[in-house]
Amino acid sequence: MGFVISRAAIIARIAVGMAAAMMLAGCGSTMVRQGIPTAAIAYDARIAGMPGVRFWGDETPADFISEVRRRLPGMPQLAQNAHSVGGRPLVEILALSGGGGDGAFGAGLLTGWTERGDRPEFEVVTGVSAGAIIAPFAFLGPRYDPALREIWTQYQTSQIVTAQILPGLLGGASLADAGPLEALVAKYVDRELLKAVAREYHRGRLLLVGTTNLDAQRPVVWNMGEIAASNHPDSIELFRKVILASAAIPGALPPVDIPVVADGKHYDELHVDGGTTREVFVSPFNVPFRTYDALYAKPPIRRIYVIKNGKATPEQEVVEAKTLKIVARSIFTLIKNQNLGEIYRIWRMAKDAGADFNFIAVPPDFDHKAKEFFDPVYQTQLFDVGRKLGRSRIPWLKRPPDLLAARHAD
Repeated sequence: MGFVISRAAIIARIAVGMAAAMMLAGCGSTMVRQGIPTAAIAYDARIAGMPGVRFWGDETPADFISEVRRRLPGMPQLAQNAHSVGGRPLVEILALSGGGGDGAFGAGLLTGWTERGDRPEFEVVTGVSAGAIIAPFAFLGPRYDPALREIWTQYQTSQIVTAQILPGLLGGASLADAGPLEALVAKYVDRELLKAVAREYHRGRLLLVGTTNLDAQRPVVWNMGEIAASNHPDSIELFRKVILASAAIPGALPPVDIPVVADGKHYDELHVDGGTTREVFVSPFNVPFRTYDALYAKPPIRRIYVIKNGKATPEQEVVEAKTLKIVARSIFTLIKNQNLGEIYRIWRMAKDAGADFNFIAVPPDFDHKAKEFFDPVYQTQLFDVGRKLGRSRIPWLKRPPDLLAARHAD
């Protein structure tokens, strides 16, 4: 996607508009909140009536097994039900990154992979931002491919968000109203989908979505299967909220207000785009893969598939010497290089555990440009590129792209 309308560009426009917003501060209404005052209270905050549905994504638990049983009650069942290859359990993990409209690439790749006939039934599926929108359908398998195609090729920006620039600058929570996006998520994430996710969760499979707790400045991982299986009357609302929060570009889309209980009192948390803290992740906890081996009778065979919804390689582009253009390009570069660091970390985790690492991103030679944030023409082209790759022998990279470049340079 051209950087002019990328997530970085949206954030840049917000940054440029901050001067006007500060001048007008106090003229508009702001969200009334009952936020959590201290980190200690925030640590123990929970969703009322739904234990085990979330945890800190950057946490390294001292007692790993106890923490798994408390926060990931489905994990031991995954270990028991894992398929066996040569007498060892097989665990296949799919990680879907953020990327705005470039999520069409991941949707297309999965659809083409289905058509090729050897797409795995992943034991673990994770998603952030655009990847969070794809993840439930990827988790449920090929029968949801038509929904993926529709979501990523049939909608344009006006059907996703409604601009509200003036209220945003006058103290509101965002520059756009996410009402259309909420309606879209509600259309596809219905009770039948929740029942299907719950069934797979009971089989021991995990669907995980990442958000950013803006108050705490920390990543949060949501156990979507536990939400779906909870039978709580608010489960479908929370399921949808988590997806919306993961995709909520800070400032552009409103943060998602999630009510919690802590220390016997009711509070609210603000959650935004999971990519603010992590663009992609593969592990529920901040621990090496081998830590999970204690849950299995034998150390498992691991295959990790990371789909980046965007390009991973540098893109040459002449930048106009204008404030907005410079800020946008700089933020875009920052996000891209931060993501490369995350990919390297995942590769290192895989290498240390003897796991099979597989990475793919939008091909460097894809040169179409989007005309708006959600451009159905552009996204159909990108979907078709992904689908073509999925139908062929997918050119998975076995090392992060920057390491490959460095090796070729030698």
